[in-house]
Amino acid sequence: MLRKTTLLCAMLLAVHATAGADKNADAPAEAAPAAPPAPLCIKDKKLEGVAGQLAELQRIPPSAELIKAAREAGVDANPVYAKFGVTGEFDSFKAWLEDLNETSDAPLICGRARSGERIVLVAAVRAGALTTAGRNNLHATVIDDFRDPYLVVRDSSGSSRRIAVDGGQLGSTISIPVEWGRPLFVQLVATGPNGPRPVAERWVGKIPEGPTTRSGSQSPEAWLMQLRRATGARSLRSNRLLSQEATSHAQMVCDSGRFGHELDPNGDPEARLLKRGIEARVVGEAVARAATMREALNAIADSPSHRMTVTDPRFTDAGYGKAEDEKGRTCAVILLASWPRKVP
Repeated sequence: MLRKTTLLCAMLLAVHATAGADKNADAPAEAAPAAPPAPLCIKDKKLEGVAGQLAELQRIPPSAELIKAAREAGVDANPVYAKFGVTGEFDSFKAWLEDLNETSDAPLICGRARSGERIVLVAAVRAGALTTAGRNNLHATVIDDFRDPYLVVRDSSGSSRRIAVDGGQLGSTISIPVEWGRPLFVQLVATGPNGPRPVAERWVGKIPEGPTTRSGSQSPEAWLMQLRRATGARSLRSNRLLSQEATSHAQMVCDSGRFGHELDPNGDPEARLLKRGIEARVVGEAVARAATMREALNAIADSPSHRMTVTDPRFTDAGYGKAEDEKGRTCAVILLASWPRKVP
């Protein structure tokens, strides 16, 4: 067990610039107090527990293991990040949180832990929440900047269903049918400044045991063909024009450091294709960022909402995009369309 736990966020709140007063004779005797600086993140006890687990490890775990640890601890916020370091690297941790704040579409929550010289800071983006409200009920809420929430629920057989979420700022309580096979993996999806994304995730029932990493194809085409075949969906034609747009968007994800479908003035995937002179009956997109292409594709497959998109039987064509950011991470985009055609 961890012997000592402290909070980096609290220390970061005290690190801010101060300005000297102008000692002019005409100035008022007492100046109004300056507003306190906004915190880089808000302390979360569950994330402190996750940080404590990771600090005791003698290695840096893969992202899938980090996410599993967070979900087992009851952390529903999404996405989740971790930074590892040693005593004395305060500026590095501070810069890491500042970068996350700059590129995230919602406030951060965080927890810090220390084991010997090893320090771990875990942060998550809090745009919504999924809380238990009884054995078979979940309460869903999103923050003001997000809209149009809905749930995607994957049961123990692998089947996924979409459930509407009604209610305003107070959120909505949703009853999950008892006949749906447990455990259930539930995602709360909502549309924010960068487009729709999963903002919260929670397991209902015991989280499955098993390895958090697995092998798989690094080829998006082969991976998608295998995934769709397993669901009975048709194979897709590889579309050069869709791949050009997918590659352009993947590069934008890497260059901006932001994550989403609406990162440029052209708007969502359908609007971006129209800008290129392409029209389709249905347009869909999956975006992932990970250490490798294989990890990015596995993340899409593990996400019920993303998996529903890429296995939708209506699609006929697909484009594949890949880029690499300055940290060496892979940004992957799969762009899908139903009977795309060039607009006259």
